[in-house]
Amino acid sequence: MGKAAYDAFVKKGTPWYKVIGNILFSHLGLFILVIVYAVGGAEIFMMLEKEREDVQELAKLDKTRDVDDAVKFLKNQFWSYATNEAKYNFTKQEFKDAVLQDLKALERYIIEAVNDAGYDGTMEYSRDFSFESALLFTVSIMTTVGYGHVAPQTNSGKLFCIVYALVGIPLMLVAMGLIGQWMGYTFKWFYSRVLCRWCRARRRDNELAVDMDRKAMGIGRDEVGKEKYMPTEQVAVPITVNLILLFMFIFIGSIAFHLTEGWEPSTSAYFCFVTLTTIGFGDYAPLDSYIGFGSDPKKFMIMVFTMSYCILGMTLLSMCMSLMQEQITEKVLWLVAELGGSNDGEEVVKVSKEGKVNQTPDDRTGNELNFNEKRKKRKYEVITEDEVQILDKDELNSDNEEDGMIEDVDEYSDDNKGKDNKAFEGDQLNIV
Repeated sequence: MGKAAYDAFVKKGTPWYKVIGNILFSHLGLFILVIVYAVGGAEIFMMLEKEREDVQELAKLDKTRDVDDAVKFLKNQFWSYATNEAKYNFTKQEFKDAVLQDLKALERYIIEAVNDAGYDGTMEYSRDFSFESALLFTVSIMTTVGYGHVAPQTNSGKLFCIVYALVGIPLMLVAMGLIGQWMGYTFKWFYSRVLCRWCRARRRDNELAVDMDRKAMGIGRDEVGKEKYMPTEQVAVPITVNLILLFMFIFIGSIAFHLTEGWEPSTSAYFCFVTLTTIGFGDYAPLDSYIGFGSDPKKFMIMVFTMSYCILGMTLLSMCMSLMQEQITEKVLWLVAELGGSNDGEEVVKVSKEGKVNQTPDDRTGNELNFNEKRKKRKYEVITEDEVQILDKDELNSDNEEDGMIEDVDEYSDDNKGKDNKAFEGDQLNIV
């Protein structure tokens, strides 16, 4: 925060709550607030789901011991089938049937253990709401992606999820809106001042008079956003440029998640698209990017990249859609008109604001396609009074309009009676 902004925040007479509010809802303040809200929400979800997960952990460990005991019992039972002839005098077929029946019972028991207690053959328990998983869950709520990798099971967790989303989603939208506004202005400025710089320079050079100093009138001296030539605030970024930007962002994400998650590049690109559009099928989630980031600095950087990519990506998509919206609407209306439809009588035209461009010198052709050529001079010849040719009034009006001269012969004649009589005395001019 600059000194001037700080002085404005803490100036005498400003209430303390306004100072805090101004700091929190600045760009940096909102970014920090989103992080704190996500981390705080993860901690609360862990606390609300801890008791349930403690019970499930004990149930899972007990069930794992029961399955191990059942396997040991069957091993001894099968041995008895083969060696205890006094008790089990089985034929070969009876032995196979008895073993098969016991194995089927064990199979049913294991399936029940998997469904009821999450049995996986180990004595380890993976909590659904570990800090890493809970943080990904809170981010997916705030961004409305909803991967579905975990979900609260307790009533208190479900109710808190509703309240958390009601606050978190608007908070994220506000933060993304401010970031998107800054990104949109920056991208438009970059496109206008860098990619369009050559076009602007050529137009200015063409419009300026020959004797004017072009260095003194250079485009570097223009006020950004209020240039006389192709103003930054009026420049429309083409749809193709926006689409290229989006595809490049998805391409970068596909390479990054291919390296961090081990997915195929096509799968990574699919995940990036589903995430940025907030579809969130839940078939893929960046779980490996969050596991172990608390103790491994490399994992921490991967987690920061994943969060930043998702948030900035959705903001970028919103920015590009906003930049393309007007052009898409214009093209759709044009297509409807071309197909014979109606656009409610409104003609789609491109309007140039008056006063934005200097007047074209008389010896130049302005912004026409042949702007490097000088204007062709009209040829005149003197004829006698007997050879005067009377031009058709409509034809003369048409020529005058094209040349930027008087708009109507009658109007000109009425306003200038008696002023230009000398032009019609003696020799006359015949325009060739």
